Amino acid sequence: MVYNSAAELCEGFEAVYQPIQVQLTIEIVDKRLGPVKAEAEIAIKPVESKGFLEVLVDLESEHIFADENGSIYGSFGIDQSIQIYDEVLDIIPLDDLIGKENWKVTVDSFIAEEKLKGQLEKVLNNYQFSDMSGKYKFRKICTITELQFLK
Repeated sequence: MVYNSAAELCEGFEAVYQPIQVQLTIEIVDKRLGPVKAEAEIAIKPVESKGFLEVLVDLESEHIFADENGSIYGSFGIDQSIQIYDEVLDIIPLDDLIGKENWKVTVDSFIAEEKLKGQLEKVLNNYQFSDMSGKYKFRKICTITELQFLK
């Protein structure tokens, strides 16, 4: 089906593209931590007024705990789970979809496994952990070692 206007495309879009559930295994560069499991929901929402679709993620990890090492030069302790809500992974301009027969191929390319891995890693690497006191914020380098789509 070819859509001829933004309004036409946005009207029933969320019925066509239901949110996708994925399970992740995240490696955090910190010798105190092993692999961390997380679940995420990827949704594509039309923003007609701005002329694009947003690829959004809600992500929650299992609880992460790493004690402080006691030295003033040591690492901060972690006692939390990663929680990311309504974070925009990417945008898809509506102009790239309107009037095109293969618009679904374009949208699907934004939620392909390798593309999602890269976008999620970018979001995770920008995530700010806080130390156990809540006083300090810091980032950790994260990589996704496994991404699995749930049916």
